[in-house]
Amino acid sequence: MVKITDPRVVALIALVLVSQMPVTESPSISADNQSPCNGSVENCDKEYTNVTFPETHNAHSSLDEGFIVQSANHRLNLSQQWDAGFRAFMLDIHHSKFSNSSENASFCHGSYDIGFHPCAYGSINAIELLSTIHEKMNSTPNDVVTLLLEVYVPYSHISFVLNASGLIEHSHVQTLGQSWPTLQEMVDAEKNLVVFIEGSADSDYPFLHDFTEHGWTTSYGLGKIADMTCDVFRGDSAQPVWHMNNWLSNEQTGLSDYARAPIVNHYDFLINRSIDCWEQHGVRPTFIAVDWWTDGSAVEVSHALNRMDHWSDEVPLLETTDSR
Repeated sequence: MVKITDPRVVALIALVLVSQMPVTESPSISADNQSPCNGSVENCDKEYTNVTFPETHNAHSSLDEGFIVQSANHRLNLSQQWDAGFRAFMLDIHHSKFSNSSENASFCHGSYDIGFHPCAYGSINAIELLSTIHEKMNSTPNDVVTLLLEVYVPYSHISFVLNASGLIEHSHVQTLGQSWPTLQEMVDAEKNLVVFIEGSADSDYPFLHDFTEHGWTTSYGLGKIADMTCDVFRGDSAQPVWHMNNWLSNEQTGLSDYARAPIVNHYDFLINRSIDCWEQHGVRPTFIAVDWWTDGSAVEVSHALNRMDHWSDEVPLLETTDSR
């Protein structure tokens, strides 16, 4: 055997051998391997306003977090709401009953009008709960999350707790009148949190969106099922973002009615009401907001609606939906 020692010849032979090797294409990511956005791969390319999100009303006020029954809206806490598939949360932010500092801002549920501090009925530190949401977002980074805050503190304190929890860096800023991005665009930009407030917009805090400018809601806390219409209660009905409020109040006490929650949260009732409202307004509900979420199928209804392109499409059966 002839031993080739000339490095130029060795290099030439190697080049020839490499050129004769078969070419292997780089693997591409198929749709089957794409991470889902809010429960479905198909949602990823949809605009924010063309997706329906399940939402909990007063998400913080749950019995297992120590809220008394008179102020509770749920049995199980926000962390478990997340695990069940909820990605939108209504929260009431107050100063704690001990301090007006931003560090002690808290999520509570009650009225100042009856002589007791709202946080006397139960409270959760705002930084603590928002940090939990941040951790959950890190565990499912392809999901878009929404907060609607009922505000009893200065905006600077909201900014403080969003920053302390790590959420402010994920906060999307939406220009009024412009089209909303797709879920994937929000995820790719790492701006997959939308914060609405019950309050006027302030240019110093562009990530806090006045929900009556950017959207609208149906009425809420009604005493009779027959009164749960699709009519606009407050906000700008020309906007495509809207909350379908879907909980009842006890007619005698005015408290959230857990006894009838299994009726109004039932799959058939909830999806039929959603479709009726979709037909009436020409746009799907952006949010389906419920109390007592463990009694019903708000998550499954949202997933079913997201499989429909039009209100007249065939309605998916409950057993074909997934709780996540």
